[in-house]
Parts: sequence; structure tokens; C-alpha cells
Amino acid sequence: MSVLVREEPHIGPIPKRKFKFVVGGVVILLAMAFLIYQGVRAGGAYYITLAEMVARGDAIVGDMVRVEAVVDKESVEYDTRNIVLRFDMVDDQGNRMPVVYHDVMPDLFMKSTSVIVEGRVNENGVFEASNILVKCPSKYEEAAESGAEVPADHYQGVPTDGQ
Repeated sequence: MSVLVREEPHIGPIPKRKFKFVVGGVVILLAMAFLIYQGVRAGGAYYITLAEMVARGDAIVGDMVRVEAVVDKESVEYDTRNIVLRFDMVDDQGNRMPVVYHDVMPDLFMKSTSVIVEGRVNENGVFEASNILVKCPSKYEEAAESGAEVPADHYQGVPTDGQ
């Protein structure tokens, strides 16, 4: 008859090899958590209107926001030597906010119907843009407005009478 000898589990300090894996795993998890937090913080800009931003006043200073507004074309100043774009955002309620952008002017900026500006308001009330997205009318809308021919397959509005 054979006797089974049951070995008791090892209770005591963790062997060095296992300890290294535990510490390495904890470091990796902390690094991942930090990167996720930074990504959410950087990409988590609030999307608000210009009227909401003006209404918040000083409470919004330093917060990352995205704002859609119309560019006042007469206020546009572009310093090509220092690569600084300055303009005013306006809305249909008469709100206005100055913007400064330290980068190259987007290609279709002057033809835009509106812009989406991402950045922060500084303590002087100037919106410091870090990114500008230009919204332009389609080339077919411009053509239709000027009376030019538009391709037949281009959607030109809501069909009426089942057409």
C-alpha cells in the first residue's frame, strides 16, 4: 500500500522571481492608467457655443473647449513672418471673442462658412487656439449659387412630390 504524502503550500515570503513579476505588473498597470487619464483629459474638450462661452465669463478661463462660430473676415490678421493668425469669432446673437492661433492658416480659412476652434481662454479673455477645423460649403453649393451647372447626381435639396 502506498501512502500519498500531501505537500503543504508554501506560506511565507514571495520568492524573488515572483516578486519581480508582481512589481512589473503593477508598474505596467499604473503606466496604462496614467496614459488613459492623460488621453481623456487632453481629448475631452467641451463642445459649447460662443454664447455659452461668453456667458460663463471667467469661470471658463484655462478650460479646454471646442467652439463653433463664424469668422469675422474683416478682423483677420495673419503675420506670415511670425506665423500668427488673429481673428474674431462671432455668432448671430452679437457675441464676439478674439482668437489667436500660433500656426499656419488653414488652406480654406478665408472661404469658410464657419470654424470649429479648440483651445483655452486666457486670463485676458483671448481664445488661444490649438486647433482650427474649417467648415466650407461644397463646390457644388458654390456653383449652384453662382448659377453654374451642377452634376445631376448631386443632392440639391429635399425632393418634393415623390421625386
